[in-house]
Amino acid sequence: MSVSCEVLDLENRSLGRDGEPTLCRAYELLLSEWRTGSRDREVGLHLMFLSWYLLCEPPHQTGLHERPVPSSALSAVFREVHEHFRPNIAADAEMLYAVGLMAHLFPYLLGDEAEFGALARDYRSLYRFLAPRGISSEVFTNR
Repeated sequence: MSVSCEVLDLENRSLGRDGEPTLCRAYELLLSEWRTGSRDREVGLHLMFLSWYLLCEPPHQTGLHERPVPSSALSAVFREVHEHFRPNIAADAEMLYAVGLMAHLFPYLLGDEAEFGALARDYRSLYRFLAPRGISSEVFTNR
């Protein structure tokens, strides 16, 4: 199973100058999938990103203010999903890059700042070992 068309549509509707505050709804749908057992890598990547993004951006852009989702729940979901994928993450350059970047930019939003700062450094090192030339932007097309 991958990310549903409905979630992708909600994510895409949030883009650009005239974007709609639809990301909280996309998060809720993905969280529901996760809670019912979907452990697909794409679901996990999107769910971690949305958890992080909803913590970073103002509610009027994400739609968070319209629904009761406390920031502590967002960071807990990020950590839960990360822990699920952590045993195999060292072999996944894209996940190392994405999770490492989120942890690098705002470690204090995800939990213990020192822990996530160290995680960001470790993941960056592993990522650069696996993909010394980086990841092609084509990997992210239509996702």
